[in-house]
Amino acid sequence: MKLEKMSKPIFRHVGGNSDNIRIRALTDAATSSIMGIDVKELPEVHSVSYRFLSKTYHGVGVINQNNGIEFVGQDLTDSPMTLNSSGVTFLPMEKEHKSDKLCMFADMMDYLAYQTLQKNGFVRLPSDCDFMIMSDVRNFIHISVEGDDYDMVYLYFPNDVMGCTITKTLKDRYGKHAIECNPLYKGYNNLLQFVKAIEITTNSK
Repeated sequence: MKLEKMSKPIFRHVGGNSDNIRIRALTDAATSSIMGIDVKELPEVHSVSYRFLSKTYHGVGVINQNNGIEFVGQDLTDSPMTLNSSGVTFLPMEKEHKSDKLCMFADMMDYLAYQTLQKNGFVRLPSDCDFMIMSDVRNFIHISVEGDDYDMVYLYFPNDVMGCTITKTLKDRYGKHAIECNPLYKGYNNLLQFVKAIEITTNSK
């Protein structure tokens, strides 16, 4: 299998100075809503700000397994980025209990899109799942091994060549334990674009 590039910007220089990154609990209403959902309901999501070239960027983020931050800016919700260190993000449904179901996403925005669909009930989705965010194609081997431990793995990767290659490879690996979810957003590049289209249609009524 050959996977082409799916690498986001990785800002390692901001991690060199702790003064450049601020992580706080989500208490500010201005930063606690992304894509119409109150991310304060997601305990693993934090308020994040970082300073780069004399400008401060605000948004939300989750901490990956290498203590990097998967960051989504308030003004850049189509372009998530990694601050400091790239890594897989694992978000268990319950801290002390591992689910038998896992949802996999390419990046944080598709994870938030999933949460938006769950909250609004536009379509029926699997529930009571653990979540894993790949964030960078270089983390593919890591996520593929992690999925071996689950009875069901739901694959929410993009409908582009790279995403379809990942989906097929994981489907071949997990067999009947894998569910390809990209037919749900057929005709859209990814789950995020599908959710945005639903919101536009709903708001226009």
